[in-house]
Amino acid sequence: MNRRPPYQPSSHPQRLQAELQWLLSSPDLLLPPPGLERPQQLPPLQISSEELVHDSAYQPCWRLGEHFENLVYEYLRLNPYTYDIKRNIQVKSDKKTLGEFDFLIHLSRQWLHLEVALKLYLLDGDGSSLSHYIGTRRDDCLAQKWHRMLYHQLKLAQQPAAQQQLAELGIEQPLTSALWIKGWLFYHPLRPAPKKQPEQINPCHLKGWWLTQSELKLIKAPGRVYMLVRKPDWLLPVSMLETGAIDFDRLRDEIAGETRAHLVLILHRADDGWVERSRGFVVADSWPGSKIQ
Repeated sequence: MNRRPPYQPSSHPQRLQAELQWLLSSPDLLLPPPGLERPQQLPPLQISSEELVHDSAYQPCWRLGEHFENLVYEYLRLNPYTYDIKRNIQVKSDKKTLGEFDFLIHLSRQWLHLEVALKLYLLDGDGSSLSHYIGTRRDDCLAQKWHRMLYHQLKLAQQPAAQQQLAELGIEQPLTSALWIKGWLFYHPLRPAPKKQPEQINPCHLKGWWLTQSELKLIKAPGRVYMLVRKPDWLLPVSMLETGAIDFDRLRDEIAGETRAHLVLILHRADDGWVERSRGFVVADSWPGSKIQ
């Protein structure tokens, strides 16, 4: 088994610009209930890489949730309608952590409690329930995440300890709340497409495929090339990836015997370089047979 060398992702402003472009142009994964949408005071922005050189401590990281929160923070920081941002505010009572506010944002006439998430789930079922969309490590599912965000994280401000902490921070109530959930859903190419999906799933969501290692030959084709993408780079366009394109035999050797999931891009040649044709996860053969803990 070939081990790739340690990888330190770049923090160049052009990288942040590309990720912000993805954040603001890609479709949301889930549609919040009425009243919990991202407010109109947080519109898309046109941001040049020169603007990102100053006052930014943005650093890509391997933890996907933290990486996404850092990206959202940069978007909020650059927004002219944002007057103050408080992030990752933990609420405790009797030394017990009750929860955490992702973002508390002071807009022109209100304070906003914004919960964010970037999730990637594989469909293992008929797709009619959020519980059929499973994480690559199978230790969570979309139903669990949705329920926790809606009924725990967004309800945190109702806790007496949270209300006291908000008052100490000078945050006026009542808070406006919003959800912002991005990501992909991945489908197995040999299984039937869902006839009907839960109403929370955006019909325009980003899609990909998933396969087990023994099924890898399903994506083999003459002249086709591939790319293994490291986690901090999952939101970048192909043109900014430092990883080189590889053939099928190299791809198979790189992931043989590993139990973790690998994000694989299928590429095709364009006039200005490689272009992403599709993306998917290759998981261990044991993945579909295991159970959520």
